[in-house]
Amino acid sequence: MTVRQWLDKRIRRLPAPFRQEWRALLLFGLIFLVAAWLCFEVIEEVFLESAVFAPDQAVYAGLQHLRTPWLDQVMIAITELGDTPVVIAVAAVVALWLIHERAWHTLTYWLMAIGGGSLINSAIKLGLHRARPGDMHYDGVSVFSFPSGHSTTNAVLYGFLIIIMSRKLPFVARIPVVITLVLLVGLIAFSRLYLGAHWLSDVAGGLFFGSGWLALLGLFYMWRPAEPVEPVKLLLVAVSALILASGLNIALHHGTDMTRYAVQRGLA
Repeated sequence: MTVRQWLDKRIRRLPAPFRQEWRALLLFGLIFLVAAWLCFEVIEEVFLESAVFAPDQAVYAGLQHLRTPWLDQVMIAITELGDTPVVIAVAAVVALWLIHERAWHTLTYWLMAIGGGSLINSAIKLGLHRARPGDMHYDGVSVFSFPSGHSTTNAVLYGFLIIIMSRKLPFVARIPVVITLVLLVGLIAFSRLYLGAHWLSDVAGGLFFGSGWLALLGLFYMWRPAEPVEPVKLLLVAVSALILASGLNIALHHGTDMTRYAVQRGLA
């Protein structure tokens, strides 16, 4: 008996949900364990072992000295793609489309992903009370820095979008979609570092927490069969909402954000 035959035999003995999505379940389980471990490592390093995390200072100072006016314009526009109003708009439009499609199982997990991730992120901010690198003129819970809300919410938003589409999207078609959405999240996260809105550990913690939360929900979401959701239509709905909401957000707030994210030479 070959290894493949032995594995197939064992898989056939598993419950139906495991047989259907066992590769995805194993992947999500591994991602959750690694992401949770990395998130706790960042918290331990920053909040328990030292008051100053050397890479935070080095990355912040280095990026502030590399800033140029034209790149500031680009990075501010990118960070505005991940602002809260844009995240809410994309999440709401996708939710309405799922309601129209009567995809109740998927809708439940979509709302849990976005809403739960945002609430837990805010709770961590309030619990740890970490100051931002400089005065960004934020108010409320956004005054606090760890973990980066942009990194967390956008990782969850577009990550769960990938999970939903992957159930029906052929593997070859997934590759450009995954690359594009991961690149978008990565650019938004990097823009927070470039603009001096967060420390490196804030962004890393946000991405690790977002990935862990995403993987945990993915485990339960993939456990049960879900309603068929047309992936191409879902992607078009999400992209259309992103373009409209981000365009409006940039038009309304870009001037104000140029002042908010101005270079703070004294802290660089």
